[in-house]
Amino acid sequence: MQAIADPHCHTTASDGMVTPRQLVTAAKEAGLDLIAICDHDTMRNAAEVRDRGEEIGLGVVMGQEITTRFPAKTHCMGWFLEKPVRSSMSLEDTVDAIHDQGGLAVLPHPFMPTYFASCQRGMLESLIEHRRVDGIEVRHTAPMTAGRQRELEAFYAQHREQLGAAIGSSDSHFGRFDIGRAVTRFEGTTVADFRRAVEAGATEAARGEPKHVPLDQMALQQWRSLVLLPLRRVTHQL
Repeated sequence: MQAIADPHCHTTASDGMVTPRQLVTAAKEAGLDLIAICDHDTMRNAAEVRDRGEEIGLGVVMGQEITTRFPAKTHCMGWFLEKPVRSSMSLEDTVDAIHDQGGLAVLPHPFMPTYFASCQRGMLESLIEHRRVDGIEVRHTAPMTAGRQRELEAFYAQHREQLGAAIGSSDSHFGRFDIGRAVTRFEGTTVADFRRAVEAGATEAARGEPKHVPLDQMALQQWRSLVLLPLRRVTHQL
């Protein structure tokens, strides 16, 4: 049996626009079998998302999207975490910290046409010389040119052994407005099945259902992301 996951979702614990209840409800209504909760630099809502998912038959992986050190502040996701991973470490040390607690390290939205947050070709080549990651988003919803998408797919095909499973994720911040726009398909039904599929590299990254985010929601989310979240970092609330 093939299941559908959206393993990169956010809530109001970081810069998402939905509560844990709203997130799991949106995922269930979208026909998903599993999600991963990966708020930026916090796991404050992770247990609640997991518990609310269990109530309605939705698998939930507890995780975190970790910001690495200045200046690139490249993002790295940790799945199957029990406690938060410290931010502002090197990308290599962040991968190690995820693995040290038995988690899986996954690279979100690589090859974006930005220096900030997204792992670029050079830094990715440097990383996989010394570390193996467990997966990489080869299908995501962040802004990408067609040329960069082709470059990413070719790079993944060349370095698949070091890059792990092919992942598709929506990077959902808006619940029902954007969840499931990119997905990961895997054999099985459970969270344990999902982990086995990722570890075996037996996943499929795919496009999901096209959706539209209202402009007012986008504006509010950008305020949360660009103003509120940095303020919370500066004041040590994350």
